[in-house]
Amino acid sequence: MHTHHHGHDHHHHHMGHAQASANSERLIRFGMMLTFVVFLIKIIGGYWTGSLALLSDGWHLAGDLLTLGLSWWGVKQSLKPPSRRQSFGRFRAEILSAFTANLILVGVGAYILIEAMRSVTEPQPVSSGWMFWLTLAGLVIYTALTYMMSKEKDNMNAKSAWLHFLGDALSSLAILIGAVVIHFTGWFWVDPVLGGLVGLVIGIGAGKMAWEGAHILLQFAPEHFEPDQVEESVLKLPNVSAVTDLHLWSLTPTQHFMSCHLAVDVSTIGEGEIIIRHVQQKMLEEFGIHHVTIQLETSSCSTCFHTVVDMNSHCQDCPQTDATSEIIQIEPN
Repeated sequence: MHTHHHGHDHHHHHMGHAQASANSERLIRFGMMLTFVVFLIKIIGGYWTGSLALLSDGWHLAGDLLTLGLSWWGVKQSLKPPSRRQSFGRFRAEILSAFTANLILVGVGAYILIEAMRSVTEPQPVSSGWMFWLTLAGLVIYTALTYMMSKEKDNMNAKSAWLHFLGDALSSLAILIGAVVIHFTGWFWVDPVLGGLVGLVIGIGAGKMAWEGAHILLQFAPEHFEPDQVEESVLKLPNVSAVTDLHLWSLTPTQHFMSCHLAVDVSTIGEGEIIIRHVQQKMLEEFGIHHVTIQLETSSCSTCFHTVVDMNSHCQDCPQTDATSEIIQIEPN
């Protein structure tokens, strides 16, 4: 028995994701405009005051503008509807752009850190007053943007943008404190140290996001549950004796897929469909898997219609097995 069955909530799930993506697209576009304003403020202010921390933050914002642009493009692509040739739509564009954007940010963070290490041995005088007020303007803007994006973190590009804005707000806060310290103590070395810390925070945060994107692009199983847990959960259902060829992957951080073969003890298609519905409901409730495709079999087989031969079990109908249940080596065409 070979039955493919999908849940009834897919259309609603896609509609919900599209609505969230549309909201994210608007917020990211708004964030890009404000980021450009702050970028000009910090670059001009950094050269004017001689502050490496301001300059580092300014060039970090240039990287942010590039990555936000990529994130915006990814979200726009994900809003395009599926087609016959692109049955999943373009949701993966969201992941690809977020992955690329965060790799760029890792490089920006490393560059800032290297420049800070060079400058800390020969700190330059900075104008702490202007440094304070210019940074305060950026802090206000990025605190507002961080709050606005905090509700859009289901979308990977929105989450990436939220991380950027949070990092910008924290780095602005650090530079603000640094400006006060420099003003009252004259410790100019505080400026490159803060610049280096900004670079370190940016690099670590972006590295984690890039790793998450790589997991999705390489079709790793979702990180919030183990494949063994899924298999054990399915085996607890009545009339299910084995789970083989289990595959788990994600299209986006919130859209998870599963396919498998189930050995079941049923005699009609109707009984098989009842098992399928139970599996779908269980996977959705326990693991958040919305898309489940199942092939039903009357016996456990890991070899039929597979590219990898599993020597542990064979079925009598398998074309790779003879009457003695030994594997027949099939030469590739």
